[in-house]
Amino acid sequence: MIITVTLNAAIDKSLVVPNFHVGRRHRTTKQTTLPGGKGVNVARTLKTLGQPVIATGFAGGATGTRIVEALTEDSILTDFVRIKDESRTNTAVIDHTHGEQTEINERGPEVTSHELELFHDKLMYLARGAAIVVFAGSLPHGVDADIYGDLIKELRKLGLVVVIDTDGDPLRHAVRAAPNVISPNVLEAEALVGHEFNDDEDRVIAVREMVALGALEAIMTVPDGCFAAVVPDSGESALYRVRINPIEAVAAIGAGDAFLAGYVAARYEDKPAGECLRFAVACGAQSVEQLGAGLIEPDKVARLLAEVDVQELEIPAEVY
Repeated sequence: MIITVTLNAAIDKSLVVPNFHVGRRHRTTKQTTLPGGKGVNVARTLKTLGQPVIATGFAGGATGTRIVEALTEDSILTDFVRIKDESRTNTAVIDHTHGEQTEINERGPEVTSHELELFHDKLMYLARGAAIVVFAGSLPHGVDADIYGDLIKELRKLGLVVVIDTDGDPLRHAVRAAPNVISPNVLEAEALVGHEFNDDEDRVIAVREMVALGALEAIMTVPDGCFAAVVPDSGESALYRVRINPIEAVAAIGAGDAFLAGYVAARYEDKPAGECLRFAVACGAQSVEQLGAGLIEPDKVARLLAEVDVQELEIPAEVY
């Protein structure tokens, strides 16, 4: 079983608005509304890929009820902690005319210490039947930045594979807890290691730096694929550069979530490291053809696999 944790779940609205201008009245040409938050998006993709997954986290108020009911309608198993305060709603405006995407994400609900205790107990119970736990997304109001780190330490002691996709202080705390995998994008990785990346050499150095900070494996997503420092079955670290030719995007929202779900799905099936990354990149690339995060078409993903180039890079002897 795979558990996805979404502490700041949401209802996500994606609106296609041609020639969007701030301060003017607009009408959408297309729109979609889905339960969201990064962990929920990962769960949706995993379910589509046929993997056993259960989504947990916090769900509050009428919005929280809507999130849980919509996931249930999609046959995604859930076990959320119901909280008093209202879950958030996020809105993305996609303007294909100018090639722009604007996202407005609400802060999220207030979570009490009692609700946090309930979640902790629930997660530890669910973990008894799980192999992988994915923490993904931001934290709601009132939750300490070190919560991911504390939970990672507990789950690692239980022998679970722990994957984390967040940013800022929560990511910094999480990395120190030695998660199995972190999966930031470029901006998140730059903030984590403390400097900008100018070229591919810098990006290769960056994934090595993230491993040095504490993560066992680091996978950094970029628009055309990823850079990764992973540990294959041999037990020796390996560096990869994985690419795919750009695909015309309907919406890039949630591409990183589909990427991560693809990686987790392949890893759950014990596929080799390079093939896990190939599958991840294919899932992320196909997802940009969909309006709505975490949506993919497995048949199209399968066809894209042949277009993904996986290159194993040489690791300098002095690094490991």
